[in-house]
Order: sequence, then C-alpha cells, then structure tokens
Amino acid sequence: MKRNALEKGFVSILFILVIVIFSFAERDTQKAFEKYNTKSTVATPRQIDNYTAETSEKKDTYNKATRN
Repeated sequence: MKRNALEKGFVSILFILVIVIFSFAERDTQKAFEKYNTKSTVATPRQIDNYTAETSEKKDTYNKATRN
C-alpha cells in the first residue's frame, strides 16, 4: 500500500515536471518564431531600399576565357 502511494506521488511529480518543461519550451519556441518573423519582415525592406536597376550589389568579375 505504501509503495503504491509512493509510485502515484512520483508519477504525479513527473507529470508536473513534464508540463512545466513543455511550457518553457513552448515559450522559447514562440520567442524564436517572433524573432525570426521580425527579422525577415523588418530588416529585408531596409536592405533593398537603395537598389535600383542601374546599380548592382557586386560587379560581374567572372571571366569565361580562363580555366582552373
């Protein structure tokens, strides 16, 4: 009888720990998701504002005549 009550207490403590760990993981995932979305939607327009059809990011330095 004592062993049965001890096992039930142990299982309930483990269950509570799993719920707490899951809530922390969910919160961290939500923070990472918000950080990723903020970076991709806010930082990208700033990077492409100054580019036009006349200016390119880097010059074409590829030489077709040379071999490696």
